[in-house]
Amino acid sequence: MQEQAFDYLDAPVGRVGAPFTPVPFSPSLEAEYVPNADRIVDGIRETLGM
Repeated sequence: MQEQAFDYLDAPVGRVGAPFTPVPFSPSLEAEYVPNADRIVDGIRETLGM
């Protein structure tokens, strides 16, 4: 998106993803590591300024 339509963007492209750390081995910690729907929605709201 940024490469194709940079002139039309009002803000930089945001990214919602896993943190830049090693993936934990424990399933319960891995569930916290992987982005879920709530974190994605929070990232979108933060980008939109809501």
